Amino acid sequence: MTYSQVHADPDVYEVKVPFQNVSTNATNCFVVLDGGEALVVDTGAPTDEGAAVLDEALDELGVDRSRATFFLTHLHLDHAGLVDRVVPEGAPVLASEVDFNAMRALGASGYERMRRRLVAEGMAPSDASGYARHSVEMPLFDPARVSMRFVAEGDEVAVGSRRFRVLEVPGHTPGHLALFDPDSRILFGGDHVLFVISPGIALFANGGDGLQAYLDSLQKVRALGCSHLFVSHGEEWPFFNERIDWLRQHHLERLEETCAIVRDRPGLTGVQVVRAIKWNVPFERWEDISFMQRWCILMEGLVILDHLVSRGLLRREEDESGLRRYF
Repeated sequence: MTYSQVHADPDVYEVKVPFQNVSTNATNCFVVLDGGEALVVDTGAPTDEGAAVLDEALDELGVDRSRATFFLTHLHLDHAGLVDRVVPEGAPVLASEVDFNAMRALGASGYERMRRRLVAEGMAPSDASGYARHSVEMPLFDPARVSMRFVAEGDEVAVGSRRFRVLEVPGHTPGHLALFDPDSRILFGGDHVLFVISPGIALFANGGDGLQAYLDSLQKVRALGCSHLFVSHGEEWPFFNERIDWLRQHHLERLEETCAIVRDRPGLTGVQVVRAIKWNVPFERWEDISFMQRWCILMEGLVILDHLVSRGLLRREEDESGLRRYF
């Protein structure tokens, strides 16, 4: 059996769609069945193994794909990558317009913008090109092939007698969404809150403060009074409120650590500040960290610096050579 039942009333089934990532090896996709209707939350990464696992689970659960609704918490590869292989032509796909537009805005202009930013933060141009290239997410599916529908805060997603409420919980991506059932009080949270890792925070292309958006949306979810939080990676645990509190405190402590680094060593470049932070990796040397994990650290570090500058806790100045330095 390729799925397991994780909730009753409504009936919720979890499908672990395999995909080896930095700290995880699967995406938890969910199927809600009620009144003969089906809602599929996320699809997983575009691999042959993942497609086979999800297809088999949908078949075993008796899901008529042409009548099902597909909801994407966000538009990352490991969540929306199987849309073209699993969703039939013309079937409804619900997603965030903010994330959709952010994905389309990347491409060549996004690459060059990120490359320039990394060079200004003190990275060698040759290295900056590689990291910037990795920051550009290719289109994950053809929106014209499906019935694309954008949803936002307060919209409802119906499945049988259930009316799930769409919540905007930005941070991991600018338009990250969650689904909340007011009756059972279950929440499909995507990558907003995880137990296996601390979710990465996105650099918002519009210059918005991604970290503040994340801290605010953590409090928003905390106030819902959920009965169960379904996460997209790792196992679910009952103490999710404590995890939300830990995630908030974790970020506040990292902000204090970053301020202390700059206070003790004023004038560091952005890359120097980021490399001085004590990241949770089992390596002493930067060069021993995998490229993918270094990229994650760099993006998170820039988010932290942007937040501290926007809050007036750090000052960013450009020196005579165009390098950004922090005070």
